[in-house]
Amino acid sequence: MTRTRGYMNKKLNFCYRAISVLLGNGEESHTLVRHQLIQKLKTHKDSCTRLYEHEVKFEVIYEALVPWLGAYTPMLNWMRFPEMRHLIACAYDRMCIDLMRYGFSKTFFPLRTAPPINPNDGIMCIGWLAKLSHFVQVYLKPGCPIPPTSPEWLFHHATDAETEPDLFVDRMHKFKRLNNIEKESNKEKPKL
Repeated sequence: MTRTRGYMNKKLNFCYRAISVLLGNGEESHTLVRHQLIQKLKTHKDSCTRLYEHEVKFEVIYEALVPWLGAYTPMLNWMRFPEMRHLIACAYDRMCIDLMRYGFSKTFFPLRTAPPINPNDGIMCIGWLAKLSHFVQVYLKPGCPIPPTSPEWLFHHATDAETEPDLFVDRMHKFKRLNNIEKESNKEKPKL
């Protein structure tokens, strides 16, 4: 990791802003991110409904994407990052990495497209501190370890996208080894 930048998710659509900046746009383009995600959701409603397993969940995600015009954004309109990671990867045809604590980090590949010529291009990485609703842009160094592929991808990807994770197997194995070292280290620490 080379650098990070944090955003709190209370009033000003900060996860959308983090994504906008990682895409190479300014923070103020966060509304464009919402509209692009809505468009992708509408265009692929059937496959997204299967991914989310219920039409009700699809509708909740859709409603969360609709921009709020009031002074403070209600929780219903906050970025539902855990549910939207595949949508983000598909909308921008980029690998989306969600870094979390305790081994819950996952890598989300686009579901319908073949891997890019240079697989290191276009990796978006967001650090998410769930309890705080805090998002951090993470800029990764080339070749650094990355988390394993999300299980949903295995069940919902198209044939064209099938080889994408193969390009990152070594990096995923490194991540798993580091994660195991951290788990062992945490076991040895005394509980306060």
